[in-house]
Amino acid sequence: MSKCWNCGIELKDPHHVCPLCKCIVERDGKEEPEQNYPYLDAEKGIRKMQRALNIYLFSAIVLEVLLCGIDFRTGGRPGWVILIGVFLAGGYITLKVLVQMHAAYRLKMILLAMLGEAVLLAIDIETGFAGWSLNYVLPAVFILMDLMIIFLMIVNSREWQSYISLQILIIALCCIQFVLYYMGVVTRLSGGVISLAAAILFFVGTLIVGGNRARSELYRRFHV
Repeated sequence: MSKCWNCGIELKDPHHVCPLCKCIVERDGKEEPEQNYPYLDAEKGIRKMQRALNIYLFSAIVLEVLLCGIDFRTGGRPGWVILIGVFLAGGYITLKVLVQMHAAYRLKMILLAMLGEAVLLAIDIETGFAGWSLNYVLPAVFILMDLMIIFLMIVNSREWQSYISLQILIIALCCIQFVLYYMGVVTRLSGGVISLAAAILFFVGTLIVGGNRARSELYRRFHV
């Protein structure tokens, strides 16, 4: 316990300066029990995981370089080396996102979904690019993300309006499919139309059901 000899008040909290007169307080000499904070152990665990991630990254780079050298010496097809590199990079990004506990779980959800799509796209390209990864899987990923957002809104009913910006992001991502279609990368647009229509429908439904809270969230974030 501390005591301010200027004001005469006793402070239970470990203050070094009196909150009233701003004078330096003095301790009464009694030792307080050492306080253990559980987050310190969590931070140590995160540092260990980060060290392990650095080792993984270095090992993956060395392995990829060795595979490139072997492929060059044997004159093989470089596609399998690229595919292995995509898998190694995907594993690193996944672990990185999961280890960083301060990262928002919404961002984790989007990153992991896009990472899964990238891996499937790499497999599609390596096997001759039949287009299934972009024509069918990509729209399904967007629809699944919309359903996950709706589920999170129901679970976190007190802060459901905070997911509106994520819905808008999904709509913007769905529009990329139309750009890829006009570029000739996507050959079937039916999946893109369905995923975009579903995203817009979920967003409009949120605005209608949410009412003033939804409109206030739009104004707060986008001033509209």
